[in-house]
Formats: sequence, structure tokens, C-alpha cells
Amino acid sequence: MTDANQVAGDGPGGVKSRVGGFMQPAGFSWALFEFARNPYFMLIVTYVFPPYFAQFVVGDPVQGQATVAEATKWAGVIGALTAPVLGAMMDRGGARKPVMLLFLAMLFVSGLSLWWSMPGSVDAQGVFHPPTEGLGVYGTMAFLVLGFVGYTYSEMMHNAMLRTAGRPDALSQISGAGIGLGQLSSALCLGGVVVVALTAGYLGTAEGGYVLQRGAGPFMAVWLALFVLPFFLYTPDGAPAGGRWSTAARDVFSKGGKLNPIAAALGVFAYLRGLFREFPEAMKYLLACLIFKDGIIALLAIGGVFSTGVLGWGLEEGGIYGIWASIFGAIGGLWLAPVLDRAMGPRKAIMAQLAALCVVVVIALGTTQQSILYGLVPAGGKLHGLGLFDTLPDVFYMGMTAFIAALAAANIAASRYMIVTLAPKDRVAEFYGLFAMSSTATVWLGPLLIEWATRTFNDQRIGFSPILLLLAVGLALMFTLKPTTGAKGRLEFETPAH
Repeated sequence: MTDANQVAGDGPGGVKSRVGGFMQPAGFSWALFEFARNPYFMLIVTYVFPPYFAQFVVGDPVQGQATVAEATKWAGVIGALTAPVLGAMMDRGGARKPVMLLFLAMLFVSGLSLWWSMPGSVDAQGVFHPPTEGLGVYGTMAFLVLGFVGYTYSEMMHNAMLRTAGRPDALSQISGAGIGLGQLSSALCLGGVVVVALTAGYLGTAEGGYVLQRGAGPFMAVWLALFVLPFFLYTPDGAPAGGRWSTAARDVFSKGGKLNPIAAALGVFAYLRGLFREFPEAMKYLLACLIFKDGIIALLAIGGVFSTGVLGWGLEEGGIYGIWASIFGAIGGLWLAPVLDRAMGPRKAIMAQLAALCVVVVIALGTTQQSILYGLVPAGGKLHGLGLFDTLPDVFYMGMTAFIAALAAANIAASRYMIVTLAPKDRVAEFYGLFAMSSTATVWLGPLLIEWATRTFNDQRIGFSPILLLLAVGLALMFTLKPTTGAKGRLEFETPAH
């Protein structure tokens, strides 16, 4: 055992990266990475840009929900085909931070480009005409896919570097702190959107050129560039000693000592079968992740379009809704995740979170502008005169959102921490690659089901319901794990590579 506050290695310019708890430079800078990156998900994937894209670029909230789901689907397909390869290369490759910089550049370019996603127009007869300038629907989708894929890659690399961010008993706290800081930054950014929308509302309207919605992308890009710097300075790189990306690529794409990508790809199946024999509990857990994380990703990614379409919320309500969800997401990551982990262990904590999410989502889907609980309780009149969230369905849905956000954030923190407890210490990056695959291999499935159900039934609530199936199936698969899976106290501390 080494000292909890040991020096992990030199960062740029000779900066020492000390590891220990959350408040040491390595742990804090690892968590701060999510403070820098998460506004992309909240502003561009969920709350600000998608409702604008659905209503004013696609021109219809229902078909817009399906189109956003379609973009997420294609990003998932790309991730499913490439993330396992990247994960395998990470355990043999060279310095990780330069590659991380490339992934973040994908987010940066995606955000900047969305400024040119121009709205369509409505004529005097109320007929919508698609945009004739700017990116258009398909150009916007292309840059959304670029950003989604960059987000997935950067998340995988970031997760793989968790083990070197602190001592073993602090990793759960550091992981949860990352979720909490990510939610905090999202709340701050969404708060800025709401303040501007309320004080200069024309900026988010046709007369103002929808500057707020289109400007969310460039704003996110600048935010990312500013706050990601500590990660590159203080978080240990964690690359294997003597690793080279060229050697890693040759190993991954070769078969029998010869370059043969097709044979190497076919060998993946034998590789996975071998892992199931050698690490059955870890692989069963990854199989469960394959399903339930797809449901959670779809729940978060499509939630903004769903709520604004079903409840008729505008930019101000959508922004406040995002802040509200971010606050409770921070509570879920910073408080609920470690509390459940200490009380139940990661396996039972994940199961409790999934069961609770199923119940809350079922209740939330029973909300319309006219009633709650599937018509059992009518909306009634106005509850107050503030002009925002002034009906019973508005208030009730916000209450359900608090539970959903806290449970989803706690689940994300617990599920990635559990990999640390399951993976062999010399193959952590490889298992985080598999974990990323479990987050991407079927990430197209949830959006595909939502897209199909939304287009088929022309109803956003029915279109959203496949999420329940994914959560329930993932929960059922968690029951197949042994009760001792992910037991604490199994990790030994090693000196992080740099």
C-alpha cells in the first residue's frame, strides 16, 4: 500500500498529480471534466437545442422527437462498431490525453456548427416550410451525430482513467462527484439561458433569429475549452508503460501475425466467449448494462423534446425544467449514489435505482396538459398567476422529474464504479471499453424503438414508452448476478501510470 496522497507522475510543465480523495488535484480534476463536458448533453442533446430543432427546423414536435431519436440511433450504431476496438487499443496504446483532445474537438466542432442550423418559416396559412439556408435537417443531424459520437468516445476514455484518479476507497465518491459537478454546470448554463430568455425574450423567437437556441452550441464549445484544462494538467494519464498506439492498432487488426482486419473482427466473438468463461459475473453485468443503460440514455436524450411537446412548454419552461433536473441529478450523483453504495453495495444499489425508475416513469407517462395519473385527476384551473408551471400537470411532472433525475444520475455513477470492482486491475481500460460497448452496442435500440413507436402511433407518450421495457429487462438481468458480485474491499492500490 502506498501513501494515499502519493505523487502519480508529472503532468505538463512538471505539474505533479497527487492522488487520494476527491479534493486532491487528480480526483477533483477528473470530476471537473464532467463540469466542462456535460453542458453539451444538457443544452444540445436534451433541453435547449432539440425542442428548437423539432419545432422550428423539422417543423413538428412529434416528427421532431422521431428525428432526434434517429440521430441518436445512428450515433449509437457508429459507437457500437468502434468503441470495443478503441477500448482494446487503450490497454496497449500510448498517451491517452492527446487522443482525448481529439474526441473533445469533435464536441467543439459540433457545437460551433449548430449556429448555422437555421429555422424554417410558417406562411400566412399556417403551413410550415423547411429551411432554405444553413445546415437544414440532415446537415444538423450530421453534426449532432458527430457530437454524440465524440461524447461517447470521451466518456469511455474518461471512465477508463477513473482508477488512477484516487485511492480505491475514494473512487465511488470521485465518480459521484463527477456526476454532481456535471449536473451543477448544466444548471448554471441552463440558468443563464433562462435569465436571458426572461429578460430579452425576443432572442429566443423568430424575430430574434432564435439566437438563444442556435447559440447554445457555440456557448457550450467555449465552456468546454475553458473548464477542461485542469483535467489535462492534473489527472494522471494512466497509459500503460511502453504503450504505443501504432502497436495497439497492429495488435487489434492483426490475426496470426498478419494484418487482417476481417479475421480480427471475426475473432471478437471468440474473444467475448473467452471473457464469459473467464469473468462470468463481469460479463453478465455488462450484458445487463447493454440494456438498461440504453433505456437511461434514451430517457435523458429524448426527455426535453418529450416534455416540451406533451406539456406545451416554451424555452423558459424548458430551461427551468433542465435546471430542476440538474439540481436533483447533482443530488443523485453527490449524495444518493454513495449513500446507496455504502448501504447496499453497487449491485443492489443499481437494482433499486432501476426498479424505482420503472415506477416513476410509469407515473410520469400518465401526465397530459389536461390531467395526471392517466386521467384520474383532471388538471383543474390555474394554481397561481406567475405564468410558468401554473397547472397541476406542470407541477406534478416537475415532481416526477426530480425523482427521475436523481435516480438516473445515481445509476450512472454506480454502474461505472462497479466496473472498477469487477475488472482485473491490469485490464481496467479493456473492461471500460466493453462497458462503453454496453452503452453503445444497442444505444441505437432505444432511439429506434422510440422513433418507430412515435411515427407509428403519432403520439409522443406512446413513443416514449419503450424506455420502460429496456429498464425492466436490464433489471431482470441484474438478478442473474451472484449476490456477492461487485463486493467492496477487493481492490488493491497501485501506482498510476503517467
